[in-house]
Amino acid sequence: MGGLRTITVLEHEVIPIVEHGDEPGTSADNFPVFSETEAQALLRLNELRRGFCQRHSGGIKLAQHCGIVRLPNCVVEVLPKVGMSDLRTPDELKQARGALMAMLHSARLVTLTKIGPVPQQAAHAPLLDVFIEAFLKCALEQARRGQLSRYVGTAEDLVVIKGRFQAHGHVRRNLARPHLLHCEYDEFTVDNAYNRAVKATLEACRTWPSRASTQRMWFETYTRYASVSATRISSADVARLPRDRTTHRYGQLLTWCEWLLAMASPAMSAGTSQAPGLLFDMNKLFEAHTAKLEEADSGSSRVVHTQGPPLPLATHGPLEAFMLKPDITVWHVGEDGGASGIDRIVDAKWKRLNPLAANFGVEEADAYQLLAYALRYGCTSLELAYPRPSELVNLRRSPVFKLMTAELEGDITITVKLVPLWSDDSSDSINPTEIH
Repeated sequence: MGGLRTITVLEHEVIPIVEHGDEPGTSADNFPVFSETEAQALLRLNELRRGFCQRHSGGIKLAQHCGIVRLPNCVVEVLPKVGMSDLRTPDELKQARGALMAMLHSARLVTLTKIGPVPQQAAHAPLLDVFIEAFLKCALEQARRGQLSRYVGTAEDLVVIKGRFQAHGHVRRNLARPHLLHCEYDEFTVDNAYNRAVKATLEACRTWPSRASTQRMWFETYTRYASVSATRISSADVARLPRDRTTHRYGQLLTWCEWLLAMASPAMSAGTSQAPGLLFDMNKLFEAHTAKLEEADSGSSRVVHTQGPPLPLATHGPLEAFMLKPDITVWHVGEDGGASGIDRIVDAKWKRLNPLAANFGVEEADAYQLLAYALRYGCTSLELAYPRPSELVNLRRSPVFKLMTAELEGDITITVKLVPLWSDDSSDSINPTEIH
């Protein structure tokens, strides 16, 4: 296992494009560069991932989606921008990787085990190795608990009858072999579609890991699934597998199979628009992360709703117009245990702030949007949630804007809320190597 070459870039970072003859992926000062072929392949992903990247003078800029993309000859690792500087800082890659994994855990897209501080070795591990190790841990856990067994229909020529004797098949196959009987029966076995999906994923990522520890884990996992047939399965095939209460424990494992198999056959070099990668929309991911923190902070005295409830801002005759759908609404708990009376509205923005500006870098359009929410939902407490930059981890007070309104009763306030991307308490930090 030699491992795929990895190019690590930051969100919003402009990556230079080198001419023919230069080695892609690295440069003299150890900053990433792309070849023209790699740049064209990334630009084609905009057909499926709008806003994924754009061409700049002399380079290419990636934005909005973070994760990994597999190109024909390398893997591009896109990490979120967690610092305030336009240029990458020495520790930013480690912080960005930790922040991405923490948000994925908080949003329940992957499950991470919370243990002590992130080890230096894990913080510098390529994201592809981290994801593969997460898949391997899932597969090992299910193997230790007992692989999922299913009844699988089998047709075979046997010396004794087992199951159902098929006369037509017997005449067709065994006229010259009278000692054999053609039988069809159901066998309760681990060699079924679910475990074959795991085996196919193991085969697909055989050469991807770059760390020796991940390679050793791959061999251990592959041995556990030695009794399962190796078949060619696509990500779409895994998505179509029936899911019910009996397969619930395989849910996270099958999700990893879908994600990794989607990267198994990159065809962008042929001009297709497939996106063989594991990418996450940072706007949606940060919104889900913020919602989970709101639920944790609200406790039993509040009810947190996401994406609504949607309400129209206006009507045009019998038709409704300008539909509003807040990211997060927090409600008081009524006597019946349901939502009763809105407490506050939270709008999550995956944007960088400017603490030196008079308005803290808050865009006017965002304030206008919250004002529309206040008028329609009758809410005077509004919050704009932004990711907290790594340089402002000690900032405990955020600005509060009081809207100047002449007709409404009560003050309408917009609080700028800086949302932590990872835990400040080292005892509650997340180890990227402990993903399941």
